[in-house]
Amino acid sequence: MDVSIVQALLIALAAYFGSSTWFLGVGYFTVYRPLIGGTVVGLILGDVVTGMQLGAAINAIYLGFISTGGSLPGDLIFAGYIGTALGMVAGLDAETALSLVVPLGLLGSGIWFFRMSADSLFVHWADSFARRGNTRAVAAINIWPGQILLLLLYAIPAFVIVYYGSDVVQSLLTAVPPKWVEGLAMVGGMLPAVGIGMLLNYLAKWRLMPFFLLGFLIAVYLQLPTLVIALLGLAAAVLHVQYSGTLSTSPLPEEPLLTEVLSTQQRKPLRRTDLLGAWFRWLTFSHSCYNYERLQGLGFAHGMTPIITRLYDTKEEISAALKRHLVFFNTEPNVGAVVHGVAVAMEEERASGRTDITDEAINSVKSGLMGPLAGIGDSLTQGLITPIFLTLGIGLAQQGNLAGPILYVLLESVTIIGISYFTWMQGYRWGKVAVERFLKAGLLRPLMEGATVMALMVVGALTATTVQLSTKAAVTIGPQTVTLQTDVLDKILKGLLPLSLTLLIWWLLKKKKSPLTVIVVVFAVGLIGTWLGLLGWG
Repeated sequence: MDVSIVQALLIALAAYFGSSTWFLGVGYFTVYRPLIGGTVVGLILGDVVTGMQLGAAINAIYLGFISTGGSLPGDLIFAGYIGTALGMVAGLDAETALSLVVPLGLLGSGIWFFRMSADSLFVHWADSFARRGNTRAVAAINIWPGQILLLLLYAIPAFVIVYYGSDVVQSLLTAVPPKWVEGLAMVGGMLPAVGIGMLLNYLAKWRLMPFFLLGFLIAVYLQLPTLVIALLGLAAAVLHVQYSGTLSTSPLPEEPLLTEVLSTQQRKPLRRTDLLGAWFRWLTFSHSCYNYERLQGLGFAHGMTPIITRLYDTKEEISAALKRHLVFFNTEPNVGAVVHGVAVAMEEERASGRTDITDEAINSVKSGLMGPLAGIGDSLTQGLITPIFLTLGIGLAQQGNLAGPILYVLLESVTIIGISYFTWMQGYRWGKVAVERFLKAGLLRPLMEGATVMALMVVGALTATTVQLSTKAAVTIGPQTVTLQTDVLDKILKGLLPLSLTLLIWWLLKKKKSPLTVIVVVFAVGLIGTWLGLLGWG
């Protein structure tokens, strides 16, 4: 089968849209999957049934596919869209076409590493607009630069490979020095330390840092799930508040009573259109500029823009609100939408003047909730709902029934959007009621102290699971070779390098070093260290 330029262009655009954010937040669960990609490619090439069946066969391999925390087990766009196209062009059966998946997935993973690293630079562009209080520019940075880069990174290789054939895959892989691919992967593992360091700037107090270390050690040595560590953090928070003297039900002298504040401050309630606008932006654009440094941080700030615009009037207030939401954030975006709702409720209370809800308080709650909700959400959406619906869709597709992909898209979309809307709105309602009740009881300050304790344990666990750094350095002494990583560092403390990197970056940021400068240094250290053979995985 010959492929025309128009068909190759359409497949290239389809590959981009399959990895983009333009499908109401359900693209990752629908058009990203090979079942749908194969169907779309088959439609473009004039044989939708064959494309659907090839896509279903490829998707069966990735039935248990789960991507968390910026990791990518294999690129489903290159496997599904390009793999199906090459299989149809060559007239391959499903079993033979599957042999194309491995090199395509490898190429796609390299592109993913580059995209996630490059997107880290765009968030600093957003930082500059946040300092000016420009909400529209922050939103535009989240949408356009990352998506234009994504279009170039996916559409161009897809067009070349589909139009010129499968030999191009091997040629491209051969042309890229393996050391550079490995170096980008190393940088990708190091960059979350920058985002976590920025988050620690909001959360960390020296007297509470032992809880951060405790979370890190539990994750490294016991390898407990984040949800379990969060529950342990909750227990630690209760004990800390109870025995540290933080708990007090009487208002502090310098704080006005609630009734006095209400008499002098006028509330600024949000409208339903503001809530819907914020939810829609989060649903659609949470991963628009997904990056290794702050993951969903820019998407979170973008989602908050209609709330910030509604609640705050001065440039200084708007700038401060944007900056506190541009820090590191990552959770499952649908079940985890409850975090966004709670943050909106806290911002509304802050703007009303009813209490001093600090940057630290808001980010403590966000950080404390994002980890456990990520575990729950990924298990529910990626580990349960998606495989069930995919099994149904793949089964029908392999029989040549177009109802397979159609039914899958409908069921998956309705379920995911429904979960997102419900959890977001409930998070807002619960958060609003909770803040009001804690205010009346005089419990907000101890609550925020406890939330910080819990958040630091979760962030410590995230450091252990998301920051990756190791060395290949070895010293030969006589007949014995001593490996620095396994024979020295791991015996001192497992995860010593990732922990040291994170704390070093936090220290640099506290010394007012520019995050952009830090990230450039991380790039240089990661690439040069890998090239020299000092950094890498054994």
